[in-house]
Amino acid sequence: MLKITAPRPVTAKVVGVAFVDGVATVDEVQHRAAVAYFRRRGGYVVQAVDEPQPSEAPAVEETPPAPEPPTRSATKAEWKAYAISQGIAEADAEVMTRDQLAEKYLGPKGD
Repeated sequence: MLKITAPRPVTAKVVGVAFVDGVATVDEVQHRAAVAYFRRRGGYVVQAVDEPQPSEAPAVEETPPAPEPPTRSATKAEWKAYAISQGIAEADAEVMTRDQLAEKYLGPKGD
């Protein structure tokens, strides 16, 4: 990438390159003819722009996988903790039985 500075702070297209306040950033290969023009013309400054290194790119945080629900026979405490982790209010989880919590997340028990 190249940074091109115009002799004056102009906001316009010059030979197909868009300048904003006298500055443009272009791909040297894609705009080969325009870069040659700016290098020949007096007053334009053409400078290489450092590309960010991969380690400088912002890290993308991955969402951890949702926890697996407990087994149907797990304790009420395990089901309550799971229900709270899924967004149910603690008071609502407290008044439900273990079987009600299991049915809410696993569906009806198949006899």
